[in-house]
This record gives sequence, C-alpha cells and structure tokens, in this order.
Amino acid sequence: MEKDNPQLQLLKEKVGKTMKEGLSPYGHWIDGKLLEAEFGMAKFAIEVRQDMTNPLQMLHGGASAGIIDEVIGVAVYSLGRNNFFSTINLVVDYFASAKLGDIVIAEAKVVKAGNNIVNVTCDIWNESHTKHIAKASSNLMKIEQTFGA
Repeated sequence: MEKDNPQLQLLKEKVGKTMKEGLSPYGHWIDGKLLEAEFGMAKFAIEVRQDMTNPLQMLHGGASAGIIDEVIGVAVYSLGRNNFFSTINLVVDYFASAKLGDIVIAEAKVVKAGNNIVNVTCDIWNESHTKHIAKASSNLMKIEQTFGA
C-alpha cells in the first residue's frame, strides 16, 4: 500500500524532522517535529514559543487551532489523494493550558474518508500525555487543484 502512496512514503521519510521541510508555509512557522505518520494519521511535537502565546504566556487559542488545522492537513495528505482538501469547518474544545516552553503533542486521525468530504479529529496533549489541552473535529472538502498542478 505504501508503494502506491507516495505522499505517505514521503511523510514516513520525514519522521523525526521538523515542519520547516514540509509543503506548507504555515507549517514552517509552527515548526513541529513529525513523530509518526501512518495512513490517515499524523502526530507532531510542537514547542510553545513566545509568538504562539497570549499575554499570560499560555498557548493562544488561535495558535492551538492553527496547529490543529495544520496537523489535520498532514493526516489527510497521508491518504495519498492527488487533490487538495480545504477545511470547511473546525470545532475546537479547549480543556487546559500549555505554557511558554512546553512541548505539546498534536495527533490527528481520519475518521471517515469520503470521496469529496473527509472528517478528521485531532487532540493536543502535554508531552507526558497527562493533560488533555484541546480536542477538535473538522471536515475538509476536495477542491479541484491537485498536487503538481
């Protein structure tokens, strides 16, 4: 299956590397480290930097949502489809905070991969997986633009 999925094969080669080597300029800014990539799943470690925080030096909710959206995009990319998929909704529940310097783990999993709509969930945890920081669900829609076009 991996041989028939160049996107997943590329992701697997990038395990242990940062998002600075990815396709997304926003992902370059997040600069998370890819921990794991499987079909329909992506897991990253991200350090909470100063430019990701609110005035209390906690991970900003918008930065959390951006991290979630980016990791979800990578999970959808792992499906090996040729078309881009664009987020049409993103629902985030915030449970706990992460502070400046913390490492957070974001893991996205495809729930249902339809032909035109893909549903994905994503969770953010602290590094030790003892504090659930946020949970999200999202739907993405296939758009006409393809990779290589």
